[in-house]
Amino acid sequence: MEFALNEHKIPRKSHTSHGWRIEYALVPISGKDATANETPRTLFAFHGFARPLEDLTILAEQWPSKGTMISVHLPHHGESGPTDAKLAPDAPLHPSTLNQILLEIATKEGVRAPDYDLLGYSIGGRIALSLFTESPNMWSRVTLLAPDGLKKSPFYQLTVHSKLGKLIWFSIDRHADFVIRCNDLLLKRRIISQHLHGFCAFHISNHSMRMMVWLGWRAHRLCWPTHQKIAQTLTAWPGRMDLAFGAHDRIIPAANGQKLQKLTKANPSIHFHLLPTGHGMLKPSTVQKMIHRIFPS
Repeated sequence: MEFALNEHKIPRKSHTSHGWRIEYALVPISGKDATANETPRTLFAFHGFARPLEDLTILAEQWPSKGTMISVHLPHHGESGPTDAKLAPDAPLHPSTLNQILLEIATKEGVRAPDYDLLGYSIGGRIALSLFTESPNMWSRVTLLAPDGLKKSPFYQLTVHSKLGKLIWFSIDRHADFVIRCNDLLLKRRIISQHLHGFCAFHISNHSMRMMVWLGWRAHRLCWPTHQKIAQTLTAWPGRMDLAFGAHDRIIPAANGQKLQKLTKANPSIHFHLLPTGHGMLKPSTVQKMIHRIFPS
């Protein structure tokens, strides 16, 4: 499903392997704070749910290390998705498979390196965490912005991992007009918040979106590393991980990071940051604040 407006699209490429097509774009990083003899870096970046890969270009504009950003479209966004006829439309993409595809893309584009940097925003943060725990030695620096994956909602668990959840979701799809009216009524009666109403309305707005939610959520169902696995992987990892949360974020609240913070409080490799923002972290002023926090001079 496409979310980028035509006038905002940048040149895209795709790579097909292991039964999957992954769409991506190469974005130069000038490295405003880089030194003349600094070795160029390769930064793989993953966007948020129902967003285009173009969202992340603003980070390339302010990223202090020079090199290349490879902005990757998640499955069922743009042209990314399964291509093998033997795979179900809602087939899961395993982190090890995605890591292998990323290495192939890097080789194809001539940006091979002994290790790479990784960035993920929102659901892209969950994907990044999964890629990291699967192959930590592949990554040198990991940056997570409002990362999903540190707390699984009961509704997500039910919908994605059970037959009952599938039944409920497709029932919602068939009776969407009624569900939308109920959502509006609950808001009018002040039974649910404006935020929850908007969240529901967005995800059930039309059939294409509802199917995209189903396929997108299902495709990433193997990307849920446990807190213990993340903490254990960080123990012997020589790189640096930064997690930035928005103080006013109602989608991925900062409290989601507390358990991991407690488990890793003695680990100097991981750093937590609280920014004066909501979930929308890809605004110029917020990106600037974030850069200053995670790249201290």
